[in-house]
Amino acid sequence: MVAGEITIRQASVADLPDLVRLRRAMFEAMDFDDAARLQTSDEAAAAYFARTIPAGEFYGWLAVLPTGAAVGSGGVVIDRHPPSPTNLSGQVGYIMNLSTMSGYRLQGIGRRVMQTMLDWLAERGIQRVTLHASESGRSLYEDLGFVASNEMRWVE
Repeated sequence: MVAGEITIRQASVADLPDLVRLRRAMFEAMDFDDAARLQTSDEAAAAYFARTIPAGEFYGWLAVLPTGAAVGSGGVVIDRHPPSPTNLSGQVGYIMNLSTMSGYRLQGIGRRVMQTMLDWLAERGIQRVTLHASESGRSLYEDLGFVASNEMRWVE
């Protein structure tokens, strides 16, 4: 399969099963293998997508084969922060759930989904975009211009 035969399209609520399946595949590719927690996460993600897609709070994209099967995905949430000297709108696009099914990886599909999301954000004037990179995705993000930041995380 050539990436050019893949269509990238925005996801809708009707795509919940694919969004959840591809999100789970992302976690499994990162060696998360607790089946019970994955199932609980799938259920919570389905409820989240069902609520946030119609509300315009989550935006998803699917990479779809000519047969209609979804083999890749990505998502964006737009966070709202107070304006700052380097981000006057205060809007920050957060990219998440970039996933390509095993067997379709390293064919440019993830890059096409990422570029679609970046173009969509740019069309909306969103100048700051963040994400959390897995080791396997880091080189793609660097190729697209992402740089390491000083973000830290507190976990209770």
